[in-house]
Amino acid sequence: MNPSFGEERITTLLVDGSNILELSSLGDRRVSSDGREVGGIFQFFLQLKLMLQKGNFRYVYVFWDGDNSGYYRYLMNESYKSNRDKNYVVEEGLSDYMKEYNRRLKAMQDHIFKRHRKEPSDERKRHKDIFYQQRRVIMECLEELFIRQCVCDKVEADDLIGYYVMHKKPNERIVIMSNDRDLTQLIADDVIVYVQSLKQFVTRYNHTLLMGYSHENVLLKKIICGDSSDSIKGIKGVGESTLIKNFPQIKSRKVELSEIMQCARDLNERRVAEKKKPLKWADNIVNCVTDGPQGKRVYEINEKIIDLSHPIMTDESVELMKSMMYKPLDPEGRSLDNLYKTIVEAGVEELSE
Repeated sequence: MNPSFGEERITTLLVDGSNILELSSLGDRRVSSDGREVGGIFQFFLQLKLMLQKGNFRYVYVFWDGDNSGYYRYLMNESYKSNRDKNYVVEEGLSDYMKEYNRRLKAMQDHIFKRHRKEPSDERKRHKDIFYQQRRVIMECLEELFIRQCVCDKVEADDLIGYYVMHKKPNERIVIMSNDRDLTQLIADDVIVYVQSLKQFVTRYNHTLLMGYSHENVLLKKIICGDSSDSIKGIKGVGESTLIKNFPQIKSRKVELSEIMQCARDLNERRVAEKKKPLKWADNIVNCVTDGPQGKRVYEINEKIIDLSHPIMTDESVELMKSMMYKPLDPEGRSLDNLYKTIVEAGVEELSE
């Protein structure tokens, strides 16, 4: 839909807060005068400042992962984010006895397996505590800066961003700030993503050059190949390079899963006709073979987990988004004095310079 004639174009910045803070914390380990780690706070605001200088943004939103974020994806795929030390306890509909059993089982598993993990349990907890301490300071500062924020239990920042993009105004241009390349599936004529590791904006025009395939096939690629960063298994033996090499059409136009499956079937039929051995990876595409817990439903489950055009939201998160999108912010209680006080108390005086 095109903007109505004469309607002003607006530009909005959507920030993947948890992602930016995690990267900021890893890249800057400076401490305050009393020994608190504050590098994540400093870098977060430095990166935000640099982005704000790149455009004239009418609205700025920062989205955070909620506590137990990813819970609903875990219900569909029990290996989801297992590489990030996520521990979900499913208690909905369980008796009190089973809830207590689950808690004791989790405690026992943590005790047995913690020595096999690369990072000691207390060190992981320390990093998590530092993340939340820095996030609290950042959130307080953002409130004083009239920047809208959203966080909701069990909901991921990606889903909140996906929801916003799907419900944006027709005259609105969106810039997403994140290092999470999952978000490039949202790219459109009026939606671009600033990927920090690339230090550039990814658009529909340069996505193929930067990523090797059309932006219209980001979801397709992840459905088939999975996503190792989130511990999502795809089709056995089919990585990104295999997919692009054997199905080059994904570089130039939108391709459907059914087309890939038919091409894989045709490929092996030709090989059999030529008295050649069928390719195992092609058979795996046709027969939905994966090493993951999704089994034969791998395509269906991966699509539900990965597709941000259908974000996984709770009723609470939907209502929260509706209540904040485009609504004016109340100036009462907000001030630069409060901002300065928060910065000084956090030990990040450099931000006030």
